[in-house]
Amino acid sequence: MIYNVLLISEQKLKDNTPINENVDSSELRFCISQAQTIQIQESLGTNLYEKILELVDTGDIDLPGNFRYKALLDNFIQPTLISFAYMLGLDNFFVKFINIGLVQNRSEQGQPVDLKMLQYLKTNAQQQAQFNNNLLRRHLLFRSSWYPEFVSVTYQNGELPPQTITAFNSLITTPGAGYYWYNNRRGFNRNPYGVFCEDSGFPVWYGHPNNS
Repeated sequence: MIYNVLLISEQKLKDNTPINENVDSSELRFCISQAQTIQIQESLGTNLYEKILELVDTGDIDLPGNFRYKALLDNFIQPTLISFAYMLGLDNFFVKFINIGLVQNRSEQGQPVDLKMLQYLKTNAQQQAQFNNNLLRRHLLFRSSWYPEFVSVTYQNGELPPQTITAFNSLITTPGAGYYWYNNRRGFNRNPYGVFCEDSGFPVWYGHPNNS
């Protein structure tokens, strides 16, 4: 496991969130590290997560042969990581550990937010993070053949397989579980190997393996 590689810089986190430029970058590293170790590793699985860390650490992520990993990092992993790091940062900056205990930050330029406002900000940040994470997981499901580490079935103790359930966790439709899946009433010979979602209200492409 590579522990000293961050998949976004502190400056990139500042540039894409309301975090002020004068915030010490060292204050943000824990948020980034925590978010990628937990949320990003859970979505990628340990094998693909460590592959991305290795490519970034060696600089090989920019090689032409790794263009798919580079696109995955730029288009899906980093937006998700920014959202989760910001969400975690809201908690980390709400209070501080000092030698007398926990204290709430105060400023001459303004008053600290109360718990109700923090909860409101956290809810908004969490919704954005979950949306980006959903896009990441959908991409990995539809393009799983592009990333051998994602579909690997070999995991050692302490390693995580990819978590994909939230990508299609919806009350709107359950692919392949509807009334017409095994029913010939509509003139189709359906079977357990039919097309995903062909009996739902969604067009067939929604669950087609060739679409992202």
